[in-house]
Amino acid sequence: MQSGRRTKAGRRPGVAIAGITFLLVGAFAVPHASASNPGTVPFSGADAATGERTVTIADITDFHGHIERGETNAAGFALADAHNPGNMVPVSAGDLVGGSPYESAFEKDKPTLDMVKAWGLTVSAVGNHEFDRGVKDFNDRIADPANGIDWLSANVSAANKSSNGLLNHVKDYTIRTVNGKRIAFVGALTDALGAVATPKITRDADLDETAVQAINRVADQLSDGDEANGEADAVVALIHADASAAAGTGAAALDRNVDLVYAGHSHALKRMTTASGAPIIEAGSFGRDMAVQDLVINGSGRSAHVDVRDVDLGNGVTPTSVAGVVSLAGADGNDGIARAKQAAWRSAGETDARVRRAGAIYTRAAADSQRVGGRVVGTVAHGAYFGKVPSDGTESALGVLVADAEREAVRRGVYAGDRIPVVGFSNDGSLRTANLDQNGDGKITLREVDSMMALQFKVAKTTLTGRELKAVLAQQWREHDGHTVVSRLGVSGNVRYRYVTGGRAPDVPGEGKDDAGGASIVDLTIDGREIGDDDLVIAASNSFLLQGGDRYTAFRSGTDYQELDMGYGAALVDYLGRHPDVSIPLPVTGTVLV
Repeated sequence: MQSGRRTKAGRRPGVAIAGITFLLVGAFAVPHASASNPGTVPFSGADAATGERTVTIADITDFHGHIERGETNAAGFALADAHNPGNMVPVSAGDLVGGSPYESAFEKDKPTLDMVKAWGLTVSAVGNHEFDRGVKDFNDRIADPANGIDWLSANVSAANKSSNGLLNHVKDYTIRTVNGKRIAFVGALTDALGAVATPKITRDADLDETAVQAINRVADQLSDGDEANGEADAVVALIHADASAAAGTGAAALDRNVDLVYAGHSHALKRMTTASGAPIIEAGSFGRDMAVQDLVINGSGRSAHVDVRDVDLGNGVTPTSVAGVVSLAGADGNDGIARAKQAAWRSAGETDARVRRAGAIYTRAAADSQRVGGRVVGTVAHGAYFGKVPSDGTESALGVLVADAEREAVRRGVYAGDRIPVVGFSNDGSLRTANLDQNGDGKITLREVDSMMALQFKVAKTTLTGRELKAVLAQQWREHDGHTVVSRLGVSGNVRYRYVTGGRAPDVPGEGKDDAGGASIVDLTIDGREIGDDDLVIAASNSFLLQGGDRYTAFRSGTDYQELDMGYGAALVDYLGRHPDVSIPLPVTGTVLV
């Protein structure tokens, strides 16, 4: 697929469809960088300002510290480099770190930062998970210039990016001069930060524009013909938001000065276009996919003309369902490591060293983390399966188990009385792996728990009234575009209730109806005791959820909020230690009223 940006003093040509091919998995043969290879970009034009030049961009997004795929990502970047030797820029659309597997999280994602350096990746949008350990930690440690990454977010306020700001290592944009052309990369963070980060992180980040407004402001500045405020020959937007965020129209539209958009955040494979016809590409997550495009640039600055072309390496086809995105997933694990060491990789010259460095980083991190992470912290009964997929169409066994663990942590650490009942909660987004016993051996290791509960949340509690608790439960059903969307919480096993969804809700007395019209909660009992609207209940969960995360805003009505000096994963470690061979029957905490 190919698209052409307008000449900056003229108009944007239409979008044309072209064939694409891109080989990465399978035999894993690296094309030789020669003019005879159909995938290799020829040199054109002695004068960079007037001649045609090609710059290749290779993008990943939402890597989340999956360094077990670092070697295959190194190989992917090497393939892109072999396609256009010396003229390839690797980039990220955010969430390089955070929510990471144990091998990286064990050292606060230092192995991932080392991996990124081995790849030669020096440009990234800021994602929400970069803030998992707080805005200050990100700025001082992750964004330390010594790590060699330009972190970009144009919609962070100028004051916050100033020398005295909390994010003074973040920039609006950065420019790379490649093959004689100036390529500007402009970053932005999701407008919905408040829904995926705690109130403190949201305040400390201080976004003062929408992503689209900020990208347009910077792209226009870089395309106004004034060399004094920076000029670019092509503008690439790195937006840590779903691709649809860049596809708006009218006031929500990206303007014609943006040539290519890489999106992220939703872990999806997508391709869309801006209102002006520029490609918007979202390349999955966890290092499983990579987008590779050529920018074919004629002229410079305000008069530049840019065509965006999906890369054809000329060696067969291994596409994803999205044009311009290649799958790396076929090279996972030991098989991929073996392939990456094949002599074929050496044909790309520098590739061999790049891939070997990445492999060595993962091997060292895996060995270091195993010395601690291999400790067995609990066991599950034979045949017990604690997974995220609901086993009865409602709550998941894993969600209930974690909710019970959070409840017990609060009862042991804060309130052990019986006068006020305690209810535990867990949210699906806080659980990063599909199941607890990841290798099925019945033994739960610290690594398995920490990989699953990899976010930096604390155990927390808040006090709700019965009415407020019903409102929380009702928010599991939300109205969106005329449909009811269900997102079930894990609720501790001492809770029972019935619910009504949709239009019947107003007919039910004592309802706790969600503001979006989701559901009414009736017949609520805790520990067998009926809960009235004015009764008090202590809610126990992770600090993110209890501050209204994942749009469970009804939790914000609570009082006496308190965080324990305990990570939310530590609560499960303690719980498993106190309950060997755990096999908790999944209770139906919520049943539909028919």
